[in-house]
Order: sequence, then C-alpha cells, then structure tokens
Amino acid sequence: MVFEASDDKISFRKQYFSVIFLVTNILVFVWQIMDPALQMHIEYAFVPAEFFAGVKLWTIFTSMFMHGDFMHILMNMWFFIVITDNCEHAMGHLLYLVTYFLSGLFGSFLHALSTIIIPVWGPMLSTIPSLGASGAIFGLMAVYAILYPSNKFNLLGATGVRKIGAGYFIITYFIAELTYAMVSLMDPFSIGQTAHFAHVGGFIAGAIIASVFKVVKGTSYKNKKK
Repeated sequence: MVFEASDDKISFRKQYFSVIFLVTNILVFVWQIMDPALQMHIEYAFVPAEFFAGVKLWTIFTSMFMHGDFMHILMNMWFFIVITDNCEHAMGHLLYLVTYFLSGLFGSFLHALSTIIIPVWGPMLSTIPSLGASGAIFGLMAVYAILYPSNKFNLLGATGVRKIGAGYFIITYFIAELTYAMVSLMDPFSIGQTAHFAHVGGFIAGAIIASVFKVVKGTSYKNKKK
C-alpha cells in the first residue's frame, strides 16, 4: 500500500470530478451489495461476448463503476485517492474527465480483444463478466507517472515504510501487469481471474493522453495555483 510522501495541498473543492467519481463508485458498490438476488447486480457488468454481439453495449460504461467485493473497491479507491488530485489539477477538469473515461473504455476493449486471441480458453473467458474501475485508474497512474515522475511515495511493507520514486513504482507496477497479461495469453487461469489486459489498456490510453499533454504544455502545469 502506498501514499504520497508529501501533501500537495490541493483542495477537494478543486477536485470536482475526482470527488464525483469517488462518491459514485462507493454509492454503486453499496447498491451492488444490496442486490436482493445477492448477485451484486452482475447483469450490469461487461461481458466481451455480449459486446461483440452488439448486446448490452452500455455495460462498458456501467462496469467502470462496479466492484466485485470490499477489497476490490478498497484497493482501487485507495490508489485513486493517492493520485487523482494531481491528475485533475494538472490536466484541468475536462481533459481529466476525458482521460478517465477513455482509459476505462480502452481497458475494457483491450480485455475483450484479448478473449479473441487467447487460444482454447478465449471463448469461455469472453462469457465471464468483468467489472471495476481499474482500467480508468491505471490510465491515471500513467498520467501521474509522466507528469510527476519525481514525486515520492511512501511504500508500506513488511519491514516498515520506505520512500520510493512515483515514476519508478508505477512503471514497475505496469511492467508486472504487462507480464501477467502476456502469461494469461497462454495460461489464463494460472494468475487468477483478474482482467490484466484491462489494466494494460487503461495505462496505454492514459500514457498517450499524458504524453501529448506534456508535449503541448511543457512544465507549465506544475506552476498552476492550488
């Protein structure tokens, strides 16, 4: 588990969409656990086979705000809180909003595409519902790594807390996810049921947007009033 080593002092009042996304994810999870059928409203999750059949296309959006259990939403929202303030402050509200959704959408699309190219198990995997904000959050992770690579995180481990570069930590995390995704092409059940390609897709989308933003803006975003 990580948290920023120093407070950026960015007011919640300036994190419009960050707060909206946080509250929405929490409220949707509460709605899920109140499902009378005890199925977490899984019918609103994203199913690749349905997507390619042109059925329930709207689930590519609804699934972005759903989670499978308490630990799932806790880990996602924790890291979201750590990085989101910098991202929205630097990019501005509109571009941040676009980045969040495009990262989530591309993550789900790449996950769906992976079920086509995975041999043997692909057709079965395409019928399994997927859900979570991870694709969108991985997109924000890419934004943070590109715009604030020298920021420091405090990493809580078994031996205590140690300081680590944000860029190093996020890139290492991405490489691990990319490795898991590659392994899943050959043996999708060896590393659990996580949709690793959704993480990879979200990261790629966020990285592209952040790179273009940085080329256009230079370092001027670092001087914005907080």
